[in-house]
Amino acid sequence: MTVLKLSDKNFSAARAGMRCWMKSCLFACMSLFGALACAQENAIEAISASQVGAGIEVKVKLKAPPSKQPIGFAITNPARVAIDFASTANATGKTLQDISLGDVRNVNIVQAGERSRLVFNLSQPMNFTTRTEDNVVTLTMGSASVPPAVAAVATAPVRLPAQQAAAASVEQTALRGIDFRKGSNGEGRIVVDLPANRIGVDVRQQGKKIEVDFVKAGLPDKLRTRMDVTDFGTPVATITTRKRGENVHMLIEPQGLWEYSAYQSESQLVVEVKPIKEDPNKLTQGTQGYRGEKLSLNFQSVEVRAVLQVIADFTGLNIITSDTVSGNLTLRLKDVPWDQALDIVLRAKNLDMRKNGSVLWIAPKDELLTKEKLELEQKAQIAELEPLKMEVFQLNYQKAEAFRQVFGISAAGGAAPGGGGSNRILSKRGSATIDPRTNQLFVTDIPSKLEEIRMLVQKVDIASRQVMIEARIVEADDKFSRNLGAKLGFTDLRGLNGGKAGWSTVGDTRIALTGNYLGVGEQTLQAKITEQSYIPNSQFVSLPASGINGQTAGSIGISLFNSAANRFLNLELSALEADNKGKIISSPRVVTAD
Repeated sequence: MTVLKLSDKNFSAARAGMRCWMKSCLFACMSLFGALACAQENAIEAISASQVGAGIEVKVKLKAPPSKQPIGFAITNPARVAIDFASTANATGKTLQDISLGDVRNVNIVQAGERSRLVFNLSQPMNFTTRTEDNVVTLTMGSASVPPAVAAVATAPVRLPAQQAAAASVEQTALRGIDFRKGSNGEGRIVVDLPANRIGVDVRQQGKKIEVDFVKAGLPDKLRTRMDVTDFGTPVATITTRKRGENVHMLIEPQGLWEYSAYQSESQLVVEVKPIKEDPNKLTQGTQGYRGEKLSLNFQSVEVRAVLQVIADFTGLNIITSDTVSGNLTLRLKDVPWDQALDIVLRAKNLDMRKNGSVLWIAPKDELLTKEKLELEQKAQIAELEPLKMEVFQLNYQKAEAFRQVFGISAAGGAAPGGGGSNRILSKRGSATIDPRTNQLFVTDIPSKLEEIRMLVQKVDIASRQVMIEARIVEADDKFSRNLGAKLGFTDLRGLNGGKAGWSTVGDTRIALTGNYLGVGEQTLQAKITEQSYIPNSQFVSLPASGINGQTAGSIGISLFNSAANRFLNLELSALEADNKGKIISSPRVVTAD
C-alpha cells in the first residue's frame, strides 16, 4: 500500500489554489445573477381589483414603468383575458390570486423565461381596455355584447402540460376507465380516468383523426378494445385503444365536419369532438371562410412580431418570421376568428405566409415570391444535370398502344424524345418505348418524372367496368285446372266384436250394407279380414281428386257413429286447383363493357 504525504509547503499551495478557484466560482455566479437581473428589467409586485360601476378594474403594480406596452387578448371559450408583460418577472410570490368580483373569478400569474403572463379566468366573455400610468398598468373589463354561444372551440393540436410528462413516474400505471358520452349539442365526449393527475398526455390531430398518447401508462385487457359509437349520433365513429411501447395509444376516428378540444381536470381527461354546422345563408363564395376560434385583440402601436407571437401562443402553431418583418401596428379586434385576425395583420403589413404542417413561415410577399422563383430555377437546373434512370411498367388491363399518344410516339414506333411539342409528360431528356407484344412501357427519365409516370399508370391501368344483361324467355297463358273428389263409406264392426252384423228384416233374416262384395264378406266374417282391405272395401263412393303437376290434392274427412262406436258413416272431400300463369323456357345472360 502506498501512502502519499503532503508537506506543509504543498498544503499551503493547494489551499491557495482552492481559494483562487472558489473566488472564480463566486465571480461566475455573481456574473450569472447579474445577467439574469439585466434580462428581467422589471417585475410584477402586486395585483389589486375593485368594482367600478358595471365593470371590474384591476391594477398591476410594477417595479418600474414598463419599457414596452403590455399585449393583451381575449378568448370566449373558455372565457379568459390574457395580458403579456415583456422583460418582466413575477415578484408576487404566488401563481394564483383570487379576485371573485363580478364575472372575474381569479388570475393566474405565469412566468416563462423573460416574460410574465396574467390570465384572468372569467364566468363569461368580457371586453377589456388597458392604460399605463407610471409603474401601474390598469386593466378595465366589462360585459361583452356577444353571447358565449357564438364562440367556437380551438381546433389546433392540444398538448397538455409538458411538466406532467416530466413528473410522471417511470413505473407504468394502468388507466382506470374509458367512457363515451353524448353532449346536449350533439358533441361526443371521450372521458378517460387517469391513474394520477401527473401522468403525461399528448393530444394531437393527424389528418382526419385524433391521436392521444398516455406516456408510460399501462392498459388493462378490458380496456384494450375498439369501441364503435356510431349509433350515438355524434361526429365520433370509433375509438381504438392499444399499447404502443411504453405508452398507451388512443385513436379517435371522427366523421363529417368537426372540431375538437381537450382538457384535463384532476385525474380525468376529456376529449370533446363537436360537429361543425354549415350555415346555408353564409355567403363564402369567392372569399375565404374563417373557422378559427374567436379572440379579441387590442394593440396600440405594438411591434408586428409581438402580434404574431400572441397569435402563435393562442393557436399553438409554430410561426417562423423573416428578419425583414418589422414595423408597428395598432389593432383592435373583437370576437373574430384567429385565422381572420392573422390575415388582417398580414394584409396590413403587405406580408404573406406559407404553411407546412403546423409551421407557418411569414415574410414580405416580394421575398416569398423571389425565394420560390429561385427554388423553381434551381429545380430546373437540377433536372438538366440529374442522371437518367430507366423503368419498365407492366400493363395489366390497358393496352400499351393507348400510351402512344400520351408519350407522343409516332405510329412507326420507336423511342419518343421528351422535347416534342405534343408531349408534356416526359422531360426534355426523357424518352419512352412501347412493346405491344409484352404490353410493356420502357421509360427513361429523371426520378421525379418517373414517379409522375408511375402515378399516371396506377390511375389509368385499371379494370374496365362491366355490366351483365340478363333476359328471360317465358311462356304464359290464362288457363287453370281444377279437380274435385269425394269418398263415402259405411262400416259395421258388430260382427267383428262378437255380435250380429247387419240389420234384421223378416224373422231371423239380416242384411249387411257396405262398399262392395268383398266388404260384405268381411263384415259378415265370410272372408278373412286384412289391415289393408277392410277400410277401402267399405266405401260406397271412391272418386278422389287427382293430382296436378305432381301435387297431391288437399282433403278433409268426416265420420258419423253411434254411441257404441260400432257403426260408422265416413265421408272424405278432396279438391285441387292450379293456375297455369307462366313457364320459364330459358334465361340467357350477356356480359359487356360499361
